[in-house]
Amino acid sequence: MYSFFEGASLKVAKNLIHTTGVRESLALFMEKNIPNTASEELLKIVLALNACNLNQTMKEEFVERAIGPLDRQDIVDDYVVEILREQDWIAIQDGAERMDKGLEILDMAEKLQIHWINEDDTNGPGPRYYCVKDVLRRLGNDRNFELHDALFEFIYLQHKQFIDYFRQLLEPAPAKDENREIPGERNWS
Repeated sequence: MYSFFEGASLKVAKNLIHTTGVRESLALFMEKNIPNTASEELLKIVLALNACNLNQTMKEEFVERAIGPLDRQDIVDDYVVEILREQDWIAIQDGAERMDKGLEILDMAEKLQIHWINEDDTNGPGPRYYCVKDVLRRLGNDRNFELHDALFEFIYLQHKQFIDYFRQLLEPAPAKDENREIPGERNWS
């Protein structure tokens, strides 16, 4: 298991935000917000959905083996706070207000964890599907199919990108085979 140095979780969180394109994805939700849910409420719900998604992704066996539970929680916490720091949907006065909103979002994310209780049930569409349905119900937008589709696409794409990021971060690079040709390189021997 890796031991994180001070500030490592923040660095991982910032890298996740950058590599997954979450900021760009957030802009889509403003476009798809047809009945115009308040921007702050929509932002909190979408971030809670994604924080829950990140938390569940880090429960994948290869991540759980490498990163301890406290460091995983620090990553999720830093992820939410950093997105709030970078977003421009709502005005946030200072760090204290950002932390308060972050705690609200993390509390919502925790409540969405309920959908993973029966994760091994392969008969249904899966916990991410039920999370999105829950979020749409909370927003009162269950008939907004554009937002519905955007949220589904977002959560599944983010999950895939989280997995890819953690594989690159945690899995050792394959040993270089001296006899193997590198793509795009000519073997002149």
